[in-house]
Amino acid sequence: MPVFDENGKQVNGDEDFPKMKDPEEVKASPMSAAKKFPIVPAVLGLVALIFAVVAVIFFLKANTLEQEVVLLKKAKAQLATTESKLNDLMKENQKFKAELTQVKGELDTVRSKNEALETQLANAKKKPEPKKPADKKPADKKPGDKKPAPKKP
Repeated sequence: MPVFDENGKQVNGDEDFPKMKDPEEVKASPMSAAKKFPIVPAVLGLVALIFAVVAVIFFLKANTLEQEVVLLKKAKAQLATTESKLNDLMKENQKFKAELTQVKGELDTVRSKNEALETQLANAKKKPEPKKPADKKPADKKPGDKKPAPKKP
């Protein structure tokens, strides 16, 4: 059976010991380290790691977006309830405005009636009361009942 040395060369059976490389030579050789390190699996592992990181980032973003959607749904529901309350309040506001307009109209009519009554009262105070006509039937007149004639100045 043939014997091989570290370099992969066949050693002759004449020699007692095959040639050995110096350990410093073995470390200095860049080709030997490259042959020992598998490049293709390392690149595939690196690509898989990158894909895993990207997938984790996308899952985190998707989770964040789901939470935002839930918050937006809650806000939409609150907005709908607030809008319905606002509509109810607007209807009540219109009702109160109508009532206020009606009350203002009634108040204006009462004021006009009050002013008419005040003018009638003022006119009544200005006009002297008409004298009652005296009875023309002579009552028992006494000669001393005559009024004296007014003095002229």
